[in-house]
Amino acid sequence: MKLYVLNQFTEEKIYLKQSAATKSGLVEQLGSERFKVDGQIFSVNEVIAESNDNTAGAMAAGGVMGVVGGVPGVIIGGVIGALLGMGSNTEDKEKTEKFNRSSL
Repeated sequence: MKLYVLNQFTEEKIYLKQSAATKSGLVEQLGSERFKVDGQIFSVNEVIAESNDNTAGAMAAGGVMGVVGGVPGVIIGGVIGALLGMGSNTEDKEKTEKFNRSSL
């Protein structure tokens, strides 16, 4: 999960270095409900969480590890990698939804 705010002028995402399970947890880390990024002042309520998409990476890693076993190894490694990636995606999406539903 990655946290970001939208640039007030360009609407581009500005990613935060911090990570927190909830907005109140982010306030604890920052020490305030308001913080400054790139010369702009934001409220923790403006922070948005987005999930990471790890399925493709895990599937590729599984496929590479399977190369040792030839074609069947690549297929089996890819399937195992995809299953592991989907599990981590589900967990990441749940964390993302929890953060975005949280309030101060």
